[in-house]
Amino acid sequence: MILIMNKSNLCRRLVGIFIICLFISGCSRTTIIDDVKIIQSLGYDLENNKIKGTASYPVYVESMQESHPRKLFTSESNTTTGVFTSFSNQTAHRIDMSQLGSVLVSRNFAKKGISDLIRNLNSDPNISSNITLIISNKPASELLEESMDYPPYYLSSVLDQSMRNGNVPFSNLHTVSYQYFSEGQDMYIPKMDINEKGLIVSNGVGVFKDEKLTLSLNNKETLMLKILVDELGFNSTYEFTTSDNNPLLIKIVSNHKNSDVQINNAEVTFNFKLKVYLKEQASKLSVANINNKLSKEIETNIGTELTKLLEKLKNKDVDPVGVGELFRGAQRDWKRYEFYERVYPNIKFNIKANVNIVNTGAAK
Repeated sequence: MILIMNKSNLCRRLVGIFIICLFISGCSRTTIIDDVKIIQSLGYDLENNKIKGTASYPVYVESMQESHPRKLFTSESNTTTGVFTSFSNQTAHRIDMSQLGSVLVSRNFAKKGISDLIRNLNSDPNISSNITLIISNKPASELLEESMDYPPYYLSSVLDQSMRNGNVPFSNLHTVSYQYFSEGQDMYIPKMDINEKGLIVSNGVGVFKDEKLTLSLNNKETLMLKILVDELGFNSTYEFTTSDNNPLLIKIVSNHKNSDVQINNAEVTFNFKLKVYLKEQASKLSVANINNKLSKEIETNIGTELTKLLEKLKNKDVDPVGVGELFRGAQRDWKRYEFYERVYPNIKFNIKANVNIVNTGAAK
């Protein structure tokens, strides 16, 4: 009898919980997709001393067989947030920023400074910290207009692929914001361009001093920066010519690094353990070369290129690698101004690279 009553009480409770869940779900906020303009990409340019804003959004169609075209909002304002007021005046629907995938800034805009933009993006609770910031070599509006011929979120997808399977160091709003607010590291943001064939491509990175774009790195330098700052997610390719004038293409599949700071001598040693395999090699290279001479050549070449980049960054007075953070972590009374005025210009860099060639395949 007691068992039957317990089962009865249990059933009543379950029914009650089910009814409550129905009421709660009925009170939840719903959004009809046709009643909002979902912004996918934002662009910022400077025109006539004003900020020109451009935003792309999709137009949803009834038939699944039809393509999903996209359109652009454009506006001008004196502030980065002021452009949204004009966007709102161009539509009868609410503008939704929660699905924003990328924010583009032109080179001129980036050279003037992006501190207001970073702070405003971070202060908006509807914008994810995973969005991609991009420097456009062309006007941002031009790159956005060109992207209309591609699938939605194409720009962020291209960069995501370049970060995961290419030579671009990982970057998003979260990492850029960390670098911006950091005392011992400068920002770096990936660049995009339209090449001679009319294709949208990733094109190196831009390095900032404080809030302003100061230096642009080419694709080789960008890979070296990736080796210096990234560890996980390596699938990068590197091409160079050996001392025997043999072209060589390698893929870097693993990178383990650590650093050693000598405060008194103003010296930093970077240690790298790189795992690579050969994608393409000249037929003259034998198995013996691969196991002995070739690994040393790769170590020397990459070590030389890493040192060249570190010296270039030092001479340009920018620190995207975060050398200042390394010294800050090892020195109790570290001061930003003193470090970058007196120590950083005189730092000596040592590179120790250990290359392990794997999966070389058959060779004659």
